[in-house]
Amino acid sequence: MADNLQLIGIDHPKKLIGKEPFELYERLCTISGERHDPCVVDVFMSVVHFMEGGDPLPWWSFTDERKKHING
Repeated sequence: MADNLQLIGIDHPKKLIGKEPFELYERLCTISGERHDPCVVDVFMSVVHFMEGGDPLPWWSFTDERKKHING
């Protein structure tokens, strides 16, 4: 995941503050030229949440939220 974050210009955890996880995911897919597993969004949600002062939660804690966002 660190390599993926660096690929999209996130070279320090503080750079995650204020980022939109779905936009990070789309950027990663565009730059890498491949569609990544949707669970990568969950990871991005988890790390942004933590860097913005939230409790450290595992990525799978965000799966339901991602699915609700995608399915409307």
